[in-house]
Amino acid sequence: MDQFQIGMLYNGLFTSNAIFAGVFIFLLWMMFRGANQSHERGANLIQKILGSVVSLCVIAFNLNMFSQVFANVNNYAYSLSQLDEISEAGQAFVNATGATEVITPSIIPGDPISIVFWAIITLTLLATIWTAPEPKS
Repeated sequence: MDQFQIGMLYNGLFTSNAIFAGVFIFLLWMMFRGANQSHERGANLIQKILGSVVSLCVIAFNLNMFSQVFANVNNYAYSLSQLDEISEAGQAFVNATGATEVITPSIIPGDPISIVFWAIITLTLLATIWTAPEPKS
């Protein structure tokens, strides 16, 4: 493969990841909207449990999608670094990412800022669900 073929392959991956990102961010918004509705109108125990399960699934989907993006960027840079000839821009990209090996996606983010970000989103979402009062009559 040459640099162009690798670039086109990963461009396709980035396009599909962008579509997934849009869908999963929309789903996350829907979970926050549902949590706010349950907080305003009240929720019984079953509704809280189901809301929590669905919310945690959406957060897991988001974590997986973001880890796929990170792995794609790293693996693209690593693939470029294995070529005999590479453009200056390609070499600058490889140097900027520091990719030294192929990585597989993990549901746990690799950087501390992402861990804090997703922990806050999870706690906020679950706290909103579980502090909802009982349904109003």
